[in-house]
Amino acid sequence: MPIPGAPIEDVTEAYWQVRNALPEGTEELVDGTEEYPPNILLLVGPDGGNVMHLASIEVAEADLALLTTFADALDRAARPRPGSEFQVLREALGELGRVPYYSWMPRGDEAVVADWVRHALSPVLVSPFDGPHGSDDYETLSGVLRYAESLGWESVKVNQDEEEAAERASFSMMRAAGWT
Repeated sequence: MPIPGAPIEDVTEAYWQVRNALPEGTEELVDGTEEYPPNILLLVGPDGGNVMHLASIEVAEADLALLTTFADALDRAARPRPGSEFQVLREALGELGRVPYYSWMPRGDEAVVADWVRHALSPVLVSPFDGPHGSDDYETLSGVLRYAESLGWESVKVNQDEEEAAERASFSMMRAAGWT
């Protein structure tokens, strides 16, 4: 289907480029089938409890730009009067909402499906380091990650400040995805 500003083939390729940049075991971690995947750092809080997993990925800015264009097109297509250039996308969203390909996909009108896809893209497109502590949290967690990677550690015990930075970043990602 045509996406104004971004051919669907390019959007699909950008999606797979970003997805393939995730560390091995990420999907299994999210699915709950793997507890401690390789190549992802486990942060352990001062009390000994698991805080979160931390990983860095590198993706091309062009891929993120295409995914942003697609997310914006979803917003436009979900409007009551999207305009002729978004009509094909609107019809495709409506079809997905009537007959989802998978049981975990939403049923509903174009707006429901567009919102669902938009939220799925949000953790990639929205920085978890927004807000008043954002840059400090980024520096803190990047430092922990660099230090642990330099030593080849699979887990690291963090102090209270580092744990709080991780929790703020995690909450920001959940909020971006609409999980809160």
